[in-house]
Amino acid sequence: MCLFYRASPPCEVMEKHLRVLAAAHLETKFMMIEAEKAPFLAERLKIWMLPTLAIVKNEKTTDYIVGLDDMGGVEDFDTGMLESRLIDA
Repeated sequence: MCLFYRASPPCEVMEKHLRVLAAAHLETKFMMIEAEKAPFLAERLKIWMLPTLAIVKNEKTTDYIVGLDDMGGVEDFDTGMLESRLIDA
């Protein structure tokens, strides 16, 4: 999981939930990249909205969670909702 972010409330919300999931799922690698400091990578992966969570399996990006729309479009979504979305991916 790679979170592309910048200093903003929606990105901080996603980061908070991912920190909880990272502690519970040690078998998964979680990382964060400040999108403006990695423009080549952000452009290559077609990151157009922040936060964007890129799901990578076997060195290939298989899915994206763009913004908070998949989480109901609200900042106070449940961590379990994000976890089940990631399991589906």
